[in-house]
Amino acid sequence: MSSINPTTNSQQEITTNNARLAAKHAHLTATLHDLRTQHAALVARARLPSGLDFPTDWSPEQKAAHALESARSVVKDHIALLHKYNEIRDIGQGLLGLVAERRGVRMVDVMGDFGVEEKD
Repeated sequence: MSSINPTTNSQQEITTNNARLAAKHAHLTATLHDLRTQHAALVARARLPSGLDFPTDWSPEQKAAHALESARSVVKDHIALLHKYNEIRDIGQGLLGLVAERRGVRMVDVMGDFGVEEKD
Protein backbone atom coordinates (compact mmCIF):
# COMPACT_ATOMS: atom_id res chain seq x y z
CA MET A 1 0.00 0.00 0.00
CA SER A 2 1.50 3.29 -1.02
CA SER A 3 1.19 6.26 1.18
CA ILE A 4 0.65 9.69 -0.29
CA ASN A 5 1.87 12.61 1.68
CA PRO A 6 -0.71 15.45 1.41
CA THR A 7 1.95 18.03 2.22
CA THR A 8 4.10 16.89 -0.70
CA ASN A 9 1.14 17.02 -3.07
CA SER A 10 0.22 20.50 -1.87
CA GLN A 11 3.79 21.68 -2.35
CA GLN A 12 3.85 20.19 -5.86
CA GLU A 13 0.56 21.91 -6.73
CA ILE A 14 1.87 25.21 -5.39
CA THR A 15 5.09 24.85 -7.39
CA THR A 16 3.14 23.97 -10.55
CA ASN A 17 0.73 26.87 -10.05
CA ASN A 18 3.61 29.27 -9.40
CA ALA A 19 5.29 28.16 -12.63
CA ARG A 20 2.04 28.63 -14.58
CA LEU A 21 1.48 32.06 -13.05
CA ALA A 22 5.06 33.09 -13.78
CA ALA A 23 4.67 32.03 -17.42
CA LYS A 24 1.35 33.85 -17.71
CA HIS A 25 2.86 36.95 -16.09
CA ALA A 26 5.78 36.87 -18.53
CA HIS A 27 3.39 36.51 -21.47
CA LEU A 28 1.18 39.37 -20.27
CA THR A 29 4.21 41.58 -19.62
CA ALA A 30 5.48 40.94 -23.15
CA THR A 31 2.02 41.63 -24.59
CA LEU A 32 1.77 44.88 -22.63
CA HIS A 33 5.19 45.95 -23.92
CA ASP A 34 4.14 45.16 -27.51
CA LEU A 35 0.89 47.12 -27.11
CA ARG A 36 2.71 50.11 -25.65
CA THR A 37 5.17 50.02 -28.55
CA GLN A 38 2.32 49.87 -31.07
CA HIS A 39 0.51 52.69 -29.27
CA ALA A 40 3.61 54.89 -29.33
CA ALA A 41 4.11 54.20 -33.05
CA LEU A 42 0.49 55.07 -33.82
CA VAL A 43 0.66 58.28 -31.80
CA ALA A 44 3.89 59.22 -33.58
CA ARG A 45 2.17 58.73 -36.97
CA ALA A 46 -1.03 60.54 -35.99
CA ARG A 47 -1.89 63.83 -37.61
CA LEU A 48 -4.47 66.52 -37.03
CA PRO A 49 -7.73 66.14 -39.01
CA SER A 50 -6.36 68.82 -41.35
CA GLY A 51 -3.43 66.53 -42.17
CA LEU A 52 -0.92 68.73 -40.40
CA ASP A 53 1.45 67.47 -37.73
CA PHE A 54 0.61 67.96 -34.08
CA PRO A 55 2.29 70.93 -32.41
CA THR A 56 5.78 69.96 -31.29
CA ASP A 57 5.14 71.08 -27.71
CA TRP A 58 2.29 68.56 -27.24
CA SER A 59 3.04 65.57 -25.05
CA PRO A 60 2.42 62.04 -26.36
CA GLU A 61 -0.60 61.86 -24.03
CA GLN A 62 -2.07 65.05 -25.53
CA LYS A 63 -1.47 63.72 -29.05
CA ALA A 64 -3.08 60.38 -28.17
CA ALA A 65 -6.10 62.05 -26.56
CA HIS A 66 -6.61 64.34 -29.55
CA ALA A 67 -6.18 61.48 -32.04
CA LEU A 68 -8.72 59.38 -30.14
CA GLU A 69 -11.20 62.25 -30.03
CA SER A 70 -10.74 62.83 -33.78
CA ALA A 71 -11.35 59.14 -34.46
CA ARG A 72 -14.50 59.19 -32.34
CA SER A 73 -15.71 62.25 -34.24
CA VAL A 74 -15.15 60.54 -37.60
CA VAL A 75 -17.03 57.43 -36.45
CA LYS A 76 -19.89 59.59 -35.14
CA ASP A 77 -20.08 61.44 -38.48
CA HIS A 78 -20.09 58.16 -40.41
CA ILE A 79 -22.91 56.80 -38.27
CA ALA A 80 -24.94 59.97 -38.84
CA LEU A 81 -24.39 59.66 -42.60
CA LEU A 82 -25.46 56.01 -42.51
CA HIS A 83 -28.67 56.99 -40.72
CA LYS A 84 -29.42 59.60 -43.39
CA TYR A 85 -28.64 57.11 -46.15
CA ASN A 86 -30.96 54.52 -44.60
CA GLU A 87 -33.78 57.06 -44.30
CA ILE A 88 -33.40 58.12 -47.93
CA ARG A 89 -33.20 54.48 -49.07
CA ASP A 90 -36.38 53.63 -47.13
CA ILE A 91 -38.23 56.55 -48.71
CA GLY A 92 -37.01 55.49 -52.16
CA GLN A 93 -38.15 51.92 -51.60
CA GLY A 94 -41.52 53.18 -50.44
CA LEU A 95 -41.91 55.24 -53.62
CA LEU A 96 -40.85 52.30 -55.78
CA GLY A 97 -43.43 50.18 -53.96
CA LEU A 98 -46.15 52.73 -54.74
CA VAL A 99 -45.16 52.78 -58.42
CA ALA A 100 -45.13 48.98 -58.54
CA GLU A 101 -48.57 48.80 -56.92
CA ARG A 102 -49.98 51.37 -59.31
CA ARG A 103 -48.57 49.54 -62.33
CA GLY A 104 -49.62 46.16 -60.97
CA VAL A 105 -46.13 44.70 -61.26
CA ARG A 106 -43.51 43.39 -58.88
CA MET A 107 -41.24 45.87 -57.16
CA VAL A 108 -38.19 44.13 -58.69
CA ASP A 109 -39.51 45.02 -62.15
CA VAL A 110 -39.92 48.69 -61.21
CA MET A 111 -36.45 48.72 -59.68
CA GLY A 112 -35.07 47.40 -62.97
CA ASP A 113 -36.96 50.10 -64.89
CA PHE A 114 -35.28 52.77 -62.75
CA GLY A 115 -31.84 51.14 -62.85
CA VAL A 116 -31.88 50.24 -59.18
CA GLU A 117 -30.33 46.92 -58.18
CA GLU A 118 -31.49 44.84 -55.22
CA LYS A 119 -28.32 45.62 -53.25
CA ASP A 120 -28.63 49.39 -53.80
